[in-house]
Amino acid sequence: MKKIYRHGISLLLTIALLFSMAAVSASAAPEVEEGYIYVREDFIDDYGFSRAVQDALNDAADHATADMPYTVVVPKGTYDMRYGLKIYSNTTLDLSDVTLMREGAGAGNMLRVGSEDGVDTGVTGYAYENITVVGGTFDGNYGENTIIKAFHTKNFKMEGVTVLHEKEGHMTEFAGVDGLIIRDCVFKDQQLTPGNYGYEAIQLDVLHPFHITNGRSEDLPITNALIENCYFEDMPRAIGSHTAVHNRPHDNITIRFNAFVDMSSIAIQGLNWTNVNITKNLIKNSPRGITLYSEPGGCTYLSSKLASKGGTQSHASDAYQTPGKSNITIAYNVLSDIGTTDDKYASYSSQGIAVLGEKLTAKSPVDKNDESGGLPAGDYYIDGASIHDNIIDVRGNGIRLEDTRNVSVSDNEIVCSKNTVHSDNYYGIVVRGNASASTVSYNVISGAEVNGIQLDGTNGGKVNNVRFNRISNCGKYGIGIYDMSIDKIEDNDIMNTKNIGLFVNGSTVGNVRWNRIRNCSSSGIWLTSTTTATTIKSNTTVGCSDTNSFGKNTAQSHYSSASALTNYYIPWDTTDKVGAKMGVGSIFHIAPDVRPTNALASFTYSSSDEDVVTADANGMIYAVSEGQATITVKSNNNIKKQYTVTVEGSGGVSHVTSKPAAPVLILGDADGNGTVDTIDATTVQRMVAYIETPHDDVILARGDVNSDLSLDILDVSLLQRYLGNMSTPYPIGERY
Repeated sequence: MKKIYRHGISLLLTIALLFSMAAVSASAAPEVEEGYIYVREDFIDDYGFSRAVQDALNDAADHATADMPYTVVVPKGTYDMRYGLKIYSNTTLDLSDVTLMREGAGAGNMLRVGSEDGVDTGVTGYAYENITVVGGTFDGNYGENTIIKAFHTKNFKMEGVTVLHEKEGHMTEFAGVDGLIIRDCVFKDQQLTPGNYGYEAIQLDVLHPFHITNGRSEDLPITNALIENCYFEDMPRAIGSHTAVHNRPHDNITIRFNAFVDMSSIAIQGLNWTNVNITKNLIKNSPRGITLYSEPGGCTYLSSKLASKGGTQSHASDAYQTPGKSNITIAYNVLSDIGTTDDKYASYSSQGIAVLGEKLTAKSPVDKNDESGGLPAGDYYIDGASIHDNIIDVRGNGIRLEDTRNVSVSDNEIVCSKNTVHSDNYYGIVVRGNASASTVSYNVISGAEVNGIQLDGTNGGKVNNVRFNRISNCGKYGIGIYDMSIDKIEDNDIMNTKNIGLFVNGSTVGNVRWNRIRNCSSSGIWLTSTTTATTIKSNTTVGCSDTNSFGKNTAQSHYSSASALTNYYIPWDTTDKVGAKMGVGSIFHIAPDVRPTNALASFTYSSSDEDVVTADANGMIYAVSEGQATITVKSNNNIKKQYTVTVEGSGGVSHVTSKPAAPVLILGDADGNGTVDTIDATTVQRMVAYIETPHDDVILARGDVNSDLSLDILDVSLLQRYLGNMSTPYPIGERY
């Protein structure tokens, strides 16, 4: 027989007795059965839903511990809520098959973590711990307060929750949370009148009273956030921030496997985020798709301002500090119908993906309403981002970089069409405003309103490599380069532009070679007299209207006619690589490298099983479901190549080799460097958390040190024991 614990007369029962109300039997009080508190239906009938459930939550607050957490279970049904609920540490609220309806447009939060504190009184730090909400529908009934709110919290989780019908406020709001998980949730129908501030369905905020009422002001960031497998529909912004803390970024943000439909502003917007993974999301019909900002002069708070207001400790300097590494990955996302509607809240240019730093030449002004700003002058650039293997259908800029360092833009498909709702100069890819990039390569761009690729170094910046881009049907130039330093412009295929194919002005360039330009309305390649180049040769121009196709010409050789294709290679197709492994939802771009270099070839792509992988006209391979398929690449003169693609798991893309990765295998050597070290434990841990790693699955299989055919936290623990010179029952570190 299970042991049943009672905590005596509840607070509600005590009040009833004090006021000579009808006696409530002890059996009506919630019972705890091995850590479960069951809210009784008759208790709800007698005292109202909010009081009955709050009594159970208070009971959990009095007795739950980290070692003995409590779950409050609400009976199935639909309930009106006149008053909001408060949940405390080590408590799960189980609302499976429960619908909660907020009463009245002016009603408050439906659920919040912790007590209502003052601006300078109450808890500090990550005070409330280990809180979970499971299931249930929160119907905000168009009330004008945030529906779910948590701050000063460590480990807050929402799973299988539906949030509906918010007006003039956030659907959920979080500030000062370490360990935020929102999984398998639905957010729909959030209304906002222009001029109000509650844009986001999931708002990652800061602890300032203008944004977070009834909470103590402090400079705590959001850290370790995971938002996955959620559905968002009909709202201004789905996930994001419009506030940040100076020199204290929101850190370790992962947003993956989500669907966003009918945004009226943007799907994902981040301010001062570091260690970011935005992968495998679907975004449909939004003015903008994904934008990450550094520290804007407005909307960013000095740490001392927040600390002074709350009587709390400041954890960051107010001085300008050189930005650290941002470590941003934006990959495998599919964006469609971006820019079909205008952002009605502000005059933003339409764009698919943007990474934007900001340079302040003077101290930023302080906002008189929310007290943000006051940042010292300095260059707030974003250092470190990889934007790869995204599919973007846009009426605007496909990918935009401003004031960045160490950014790569590769293997993206960008299909542009004319924007009819917001006029601007739009490009397929634009790098400007003191932005530097290591590479802009292997991208497919069509239909850009102005230039397919625009590289503008007027205000500083540098791009190392511009290679293997395939660009067509642009309104002006295929590639336009201004005042930029570039090492290599090679192997780009440009066709059917309404002006020049490749235009370079006022720039310093290393190699300009092996580019193929055809059917442009003006010159194929034009380098102005203010451009210097080390090598300009072996470029092909065919069918361009201006026969003087090189501008600042040299005696070096070029081609004015095309050869027949004799062979082609996939850039990763070296002697031992025969295919790829893909996680479900990942994307892989096949970009042929033609031989000879002046062969003007076209290609078709097909899949033997489109239930496993699909292949579009530009060579973008999308992993639909687990299985194996053969991708066939066929040239216009019937040269074929085939590649085996295996789809399994939920990771990224890795190459499959025809040879063993190494002649000797070492158990636990997950990265294949010949030794077992801390990197191996970290690599396995990232895989367990579904975070991408730079190492392929063949090598990662060695991380399964206990041979249970899965990578899990036990493997991480065993590796850590080995690294701590502790014995394990498995031959970690031994060759086999």
